[in-house]
Amino acid sequence: MFGVSGGELLVVALVALLVLGPSKLPEAARTAGQVYGRLQRLLSEARAALKTEMDLTELSRTRPGSPPPPIPSPEDAPPPDADPGAIKPVPPSGDYFPKT
Repeated sequence: MFGVSGGELLVVALVALLVLGPSKLPEAARTAGQVYGRLQRLLSEARAALKTEMDLTELSRTRPGSPPPPIPSPEDAPPPDADPGAIKPVPPSGDYFPKT
């Protein structure tokens, strides 16, 4: 279990008993168990979602008669001289509000 032997685990338990004391040790162990359970559940859900996504990707590749992924049209592409990170200038504030 995580490369920890029985003797090392006993030393960790004794140090925890000395640091936390007998009154707080059960509460700390319970909290650690709950956190460990939540992490296991989170990892399990992430693995399941990843497996589902991989299965769907594989299914779309191998399914006979399935259409290929769409190819973007040239009209959707930005002009070659366009800078995608450029900030567009804002017109002066007078253009936004009519003068009264």
